[in-house]
Amino acid sequence: MKREEIQKGLVCLTRGNFGKPDLNRVEVEGGFLMVKDVQRRNFFLRWTLGVWLIQKEWKIYSRLKGMRGIPQPVERIDRFAFAMEFIPGRPLLRGEALPPSFFSELEKALNDLHARGVVHLDLRHKGNILISERGELFLIDFNSSFGFKEKGILRRYLFPLLRWVDYGGLLKLKERISPDLMTPEERSSLKQFNRIRKLWIFN
Repeated sequence: MKREEIQKGLVCLTRGNFGKPDLNRVEVEGGFLMVKDVQRRNFFLRWTLGVWLIQKEWKIYSRLKGMRGIPQPVERIDRFAFAMEFIPGRPLLRGEALPPSFFSELEKALNDLHARGVVHLDLRHKGNILISERGELFLIDFNSSFGFKEKGILRRYLFPLLRWVDYGGLLKLKERISPDLMTPEERSSLKQFNRIRKLWIFN
């Protein structure tokens, strides 16, 4: 897949800012793809933060290939962009009625993510969880995420901390979306998490 081949049918859904990529939908034979692209960033950001973010996110999606609840990677277009599965759907809405099983499914997806050595780090934002037209849950936007090698000092000491940040983000999301579904234990855990999170440099 070349950039020239997709330009004609490209529709920008979200314009990225700073070094973050644009989100584009492109029609191809047989359906649609999502293209994440930093080519429109200015020269400095494109060749520094932009290239690094695209490379990092592509590696993460590639590591998660085949995992349920994750848009599947399709092809690296060039150093500034890659194509992935397009999921028709919508983000979560604050206060919408959700079954208790929703958060069980979300926690399972998070466990599967961690089993592959990846942390999301942005689950507090409801826009990063997509509900497909079939009602399926998808984790999206791994721009802030990190992947860790199976062995090494970072996997041993830093990964458990960031995994805990993910679970705190899940509880924060649950509080925002469906506070009535939270158990007393979850409320207590979230209170503790919020106290410690003040020390987290990426707030």
